[in-house]
Amino acid sequence: MGSFSDKVRYFSVIVPFSSDGSQLLLGRKKRGMGEGLWNGFGGKPEKGETMDRCAHRELHEESGIFATEYACAGILYMDDTTGPNFHIPVYRVTKFTGEVAETEEMEPRWFGASEDCLPYDKMYEEARLWWPNLLADTPFVAKFLFEGEKVLSHDVQSVGREVLREHMDRIDEILL
Repeated sequence: MGSFSDKVRYFSVIVPFSSDGSQLLLGRKKRGMGEGLWNGFGGKPEKGETMDRCAHRELHEESGIFATEYACAGILYMDDTTGPNFHIPVYRVTKFTGEVAETEEMEPRWFGASEDCLPYDKMYEEARLWWPNLLADTPFVAKFLFEGEKVLSHDVQSVGREVLREHMDRIDEILL
């Protein structure tokens, strides 16, 4: 799991937290993949775009705000026995500018930044396995094996920031 290949699709996920860290902003997807589910913001990188830049752009396009301080918080490697694999850097935003606004793609809403406040029943199945690390600001690498939408196995490991940087560098090398 987590290998780089021609069958990999790259996406970003970026999650803004309030200035005091007590709330986080999620978006309910209004169309496309994950329609009706709550998630962070994000999407596919454009040609020649780093994943950091992709996350920043997607946040603005989907919520109206600009991240001014953000960092990679984790990486999701999602391998699927029935389809493409996804490699997804997850970013945590600690400062932003602008006003949160609904867009054609996302309906944003603030939630309490604790496990009991998240709408796990309306999120992707694997969310409850890696979100605790994001909430605790503990860097992580998460590997999942799926069959369609069913999680067959998972491994979520806390890692150092230097390990995340190595993973990000490899992804950016492939994309650039």
